[in-house]
Amino acid sequence: MEISQLEIFLAVAETGSITKAANKLLRAPSNVSTRIQQLERELGVKLLVRDKRQSSLSADGEVFREHAQKIIDMCNDAKAFTAQGEPRGKFRLGALESTAAVRIPPILASFHLRYPAVDVELEAGSSGVLFDHLLNGQLTAAFSDGKPAVPSLTGIRAFAEDLVILTPQTVTEINDDFKASHPTAFMFGTICSYRQRFEDWLESQGMVPGRIVEISSYYSMLACVAAGGGICMIPKSLLETLPGASRVQVHEIEGSLGTAETWLMWRRDCRSANLKAFITELKDHLNTAEQTAAAAA
Repeated sequence: MEISQLEIFLAVAETGSITKAANKLLRAPSNVSTRIQQLERELGVKLLVRDKRQSSLSADGEVFREHAQKIIDMCNDAKAFTAQGEPRGKFRLGALESTAAVRIPPILASFHLRYPAVDVELEAGSSGVLFDHLLNGQLTAAFSDGKPAVPSLTGIRAFAEDLVILTPQTVTEINDDFKASHPTAFMFGTICSYRQRFEDWLESQGMVPGRIVEISSYYSMLACVAAGGGICMIPKSLLETLPGASRVQVHEIEGSLGTAETWLMWRRDCRSANLKAFITELKDHLNTAEQTAAAAA
């Protein structure tokens, strides 16, 4: 049982409607319905009496509502206590694979030295998965592509990522002949924002892949392209750290599709002392990096 399930159940109880609860929580109605059904299966009782227009609480639902509200209230009390205390305990942080590998290791290292009582749990994944886990409370904060798009989230801009296209070493130019060969495109799953950028770039080039192969690792993408298998998009900062980078041809991307902004995002209602400390650590790191770059210019 998850806190997010209780929040969804209480929203349905308050509004009397799956659709209204979904609008309130910025979720799809199907997602709300599924989470309620999961909760009912876990409890072994029917919580709602459903008809075409509304969803009312069953007798068991009325009893469970009181318990659910007490649990939410206790969680809110715990959050308020934590917000006033010293950073300590678990801090669940999400990040894109490239961000986790290249950008945040030095930040996490200095954060650990400053706050040794904080136990950071890092989850690397696609932007879509991180976004969902942030909204349902599985993560306290997450580094993801782009500015928060829903009112319940806020954040700060962290990094700018230059994206590049990789082709086999023999392809020195992405010309009409290469496009006409309909190369295989290697990319992440459909809930990845970088995949959307790659698809937009392919469309802008008038390029239709012969097939699309979903791969969950940049290293595997690089290996496939190096073997002459096709084409992919990758953050330039990550490419420079991967073995075998010299075995592919790198092509710069012109225009807005070539740069992605990474933001640190969190829920507006989050009052975690760990989050506050990490935001301060990130800002210190960004300020130091900016000063170093200015001094070198």
